[in-house]
Amino acid sequence: MKGIYTALVTPMNENGDIDYDSLRALIEHQLRLGVSGFYVGGSTGEAFMLSITERKELLEAVIGAAAKRAKVIAHTGCISTRDSVELAVHAEKTGADAVSAVVPFYYKAGIQELQQHYETIMSAVSVPMLIYHFPGATGVSLSVDFYEKMSRHPQCLGVKFTSMNLFEMQQIRDRCGERFLIMNGHDEVYAASVLMGSDGAIGSTFNMMPSLYMSMFSLAATGQWSRLPALQAQANEVIAHMLQFEVIPYEKAILHLQGVLKTPVVRSPLKRFTLEETARIAEFYRSNSLLQSSSAQVSKL
Repeated sequence: MKGIYTALVTPMNENGDIDYDSLRALIEHQLRLGVSGFYVGGSTGEAFMLSITERKELLEAVIGAAAKRAKVIAHTGCISTRDSVELAVHAEKTGADAVSAVVPFYYKAGIQELQQHYETIMSAVSVPMLIYHFPGATGVSLSVDFYEKMSRHPQCLGVKFTSMNLFEMQQIRDRCGERFLIMNGHDEVYAASVLMGSDGAIGSTFNMMPSLYMSMFSLAATGQWSRLPALQAQANEVIAHMLQFEVIPYEKAILHLQGVLKTPVVRSPLKRFTLEETARIAEFYRSNSLLQSSSAQVSKL
C-alpha cells in the first residue's frame, strides 16, 4: 500500500451537513489527478466533530464513489476502544482496504493499555491496521520501542507518521524493518522523509495539489533524489501561505476556488474566514500556478 494517499476533507453544505455531491466530485477530481488512494475520516476530515453514524456514512460514500479504483484506508480511531472497534468492524464490512486509528487522547492511558487498544481493534477485523502517530495533536508520543513491538504483530501494517521528528522515523525504519509501512504525515517535509525511510505519504494538502506529490513519489521511486527539493519548495510556498490562516478551512477555501467543492464550509467551532481573509486567499490562488493547475477545469481536460 505504498503511494500517495489524500487525507480527504469532508465537504459540508451551508447548514453543516455532509455534502455528498461535492464529496463525489472531490473523489473523481483526485482520481483524475492520479492519487494512489484515500484516507477517510481523519483529522483533515473533521472526524472528531462527526457522529459515529456520520463517520460510517462518510466511509460508505467514499468507498462507493471510489469503486475500487483506488485503495481506501478508514480512520476508525476514537477515544474509546469500544467505538474504535465498532468503526473498524463497519469499515471491513464496507470494503475498506485497511483501518487506521489515532492513539486515544484526553484520558491518560499507559503503554500496555495502548498496546491492548490496538490489539483489540485488530482482533475484531481481518484487514491490516495502520497506527496513526500524531503527538502534536494528541499529546501522546509513542516510542520506537512501542513500534518495534507492534511491528511483530502480523496484522500491523505500519504507521502514519505525523511528526517532524525524522530521526525517530529513521529509527522506526531501522528497528521495524522494510515490511513495516511508514507513511509520512507532515506534507512540508515529504522530500526529507523519503531519505529517512518513508514509503509514501498520507497528506492533507494533497486535496489541493495531489499531482505534485505524485510526481515526487515517482521521482523517489526511481532514485531521482536531486529533483525533489525544487518540488518540495513549490509545495511549501502554498503551505507557508496556508499556515498564516487555519489549515482545514484554507484547504476547503482553495478547493472551492478550484471548482471542486460547492462551499468552503467547516463544522463549528472551526474558523470561518472573514471577507478580507477570503479575498487574500483568492488573490494568492490566482497568483499560484501550482494551485491553478490542480483546478477541476484542468483535471477534466
